[in-house]
Formats: sequence, structure tokens, C-alpha cells
Amino acid sequence: MKKYAFLFFVSFFVCSMSAQKLPTSKKLSKETVEKTIKATVGVESQIKTALLKDEGLQKEAFNFLKSNPETSSAFAGLAAKKLGSSSLIKSVLGDSDLANAAINYIASNPKLLEKAMKIVGM
Repeated sequence: MKKYAFLFFVSFFVCSMSAQKLPTSKKLSKETVEKTIKATVGVESQIKTALLKDEGLQKEAFNFLKSNPETSSAFAGLAAKKLGSSSLIKSVLGDSDLANAAINYIASNPKLLEKAMKIVGM
């Protein structure tokens, strides 16, 4: 009997929670969207600057590009040219797909993002 009472209360709780109206997201104002876009573009340019300045950050990006199945072949093609580290990072940043992958990787990794911001003085 206790099991039935427990199941009744659990099902009642689930039904009552699903019947409640969930808050809907507010429409974003045009100003908010523009600020977000400007902030994102600023972070991307700061990460690019940091990648050009710091070899440790470059190595992290290179390791990611080598191990990522979507970018490994394109990165291997650039690496096969036996460019120096600074030339290789410039080539990576010149390729939009590789640049986006490297920037997104750094932006999504809090430790690397913090390191990049320190390099550019933020």
C-alpha cells in the first residue's frame, strides 16, 4: 500500500510540475544583440593577437587542430610545408575554417581564454 501511495504522490507531483507555465524568454532588443556581436568580435581579435604573440598558446591550438577530425587534414597540409611556428600560425589564421576552429577552442576553454586575455593585457 505504501508503494502505491508513493507512486501516486510522485505522479501527482510530476503532473503538477508539467502543468505549470514555464517562463518564456524575452525577445532580445536590437541593442543587446549588437553589443553581444561587438563583444564577440572583440574577443576573436584579441585571441588572434594572443595567438600571434605566444608560442605556448600556439602549441595548444596546433595540438587541437591536429587531433580534431574536422581540421586534421587541412592542418596537416599546412604543417607539411615545414613552415616556422610564426608562419604556421599566420597560415592557420589565414584559413577561415582553421582560424574559427582554433579561436572557438580557445574561447571555450577557460584556462586558455584567461591566458590569451593576459597576453593582450586584459
